[in-house]
Amino acid sequence: MGGLGCIGAIKVMLFVCAIGRNAHSSPSESRYKWTTMDWLEAQNVSHEVHNVTTADGYQLQVQRLPRLGAKPVLLVHGLLGSSLGWVCMGPERSLAFQLHHRKYDVWLANLRGVAPYGRQHIDLTDVMLEFWRFSFHEHGAYDLPAIIDHMAKVTGDEQLERGKGSGADGEEMHHQVVLIGHSQAFNAFLVLCAVHPRFSQRIQLIQALAPLARLHRQVRFDSFQVRHLMKFVKKRQKANKFEIFPPGYFRKTCQAKRDLCEFYAKQLAGSAQNNKKLLEAFNYESLLQGGSPREIKHLQQIWKSGDFISYDFGTAENLQVYHSVEAISYNISQITVPIILYFGETDAIATPEGVHAIYARMLKSVKSVQRINSKKFNHLDFLLSGDVKSLVNDKLIEQMEQFLEGRLPYVIE
Repeated sequence: MGGLGCIGAIKVMLFVCAIGRNAHSSPSESRYKWTTMDWLEAQNVSHEVHNVTTADGYQLQVQRLPRLGAKPVLLVHGLLGSSLGWVCMGPERSLAFQLHHRKYDVWLANLRGVAPYGRQHIDLTDVMLEFWRFSFHEHGAYDLPAIIDHMAKVTGDEQLERGKGSGADGEEMHHQVVLIGHSQAFNAFLVLCAVHPRFSQRIQLIQALAPLARLHRQVRFDSFQVRHLMKFVKKRQKANKFEIFPPGYFRKTCQAKRDLCEFYAKQLAGSAQNNKKLLEAFNYESLLQGGSPREIKHLQQIWKSGDFISYDFGTAENLQVYHSVEAISYNISQITVPIILYFGETDAIATPEGVHAIYARMLKSVKSVQRINSKKFNHLDFLLSGDVKSLVNDKLIEQMEQFLEGRLPYVIE
């Protein structure tokens, strides 16, 4: 059987198995175990699977909800996320489906380390330490360039086949992309623009939901929680468990230790719009999973340093990698790609003061700062709030379309 045939067969088998193994569960309970592909198959929406290989050998699966000739939009997940976060609220409330219904060409990124779509490499396997030596720097320096270049090639070929790709205007139409990211995806966007300036002409707009950048004195948890997390990471490493949170880890742990999960969810994510659903994200088998020790360590370094720095390997290795004894600071103030920032009032990670600090440092590029209109709204509500359509998605689409039409008002909330 050919490669595409195998992929198609596997997708059908996954979907059938997902239904079969949950035949006696409620519909909502069974969907907690669905993958991105299960959701796309269940909605009977036109979709494609694209395999992208990065310059350093990681093989990533990217899903697409195609609209030929339409504006391409790339959705990028954050730390411990995957493309599942853009579809798991179903066709009425998930951003991927909303954008597709509004005639956008929607692409769903899966960055290295994501199960099951970012676990392949041309030389390594995901049980090897070398596989997990990455942070958001590699997401921005390797994963996003490979995905965006692949998108440009595919859409460019489609335009040529339709006879609409010739000339400068046609080339610009299929090479410019809108990026939408949650949480740590913004860090990867900044690395992409800082390390590969050519993408400044390729990205039309960045929309950042609950963005991170500089964490020092701008988060609502303290050194105790950070130390506790780092001890947990070191314990996993000593046991040769290089993936911090395997799929199903949170679901299993929070079923057994609900009170502990509620405590840490409030501490690290913030009070939810509806605290009765504070642990909703942990009901999913694969919504929150993955994570490398270096990802966590890199965020800790940023938190301690008070600056948006590259990964600090230590003096000796820094000299080899950066030709400097210290990690380098990304020059984000020179980034010129238009950016819209969104924050929630009770987000413990991307706090209102943290997001406004990003604005203050990126005055050249930030075109708007938008507050989500809810007294309580935390880091995960951007994906899972019951009102995510009206509070987040509708607002994001409105802002994006105003920008694309040249009529976005300058608003700093």
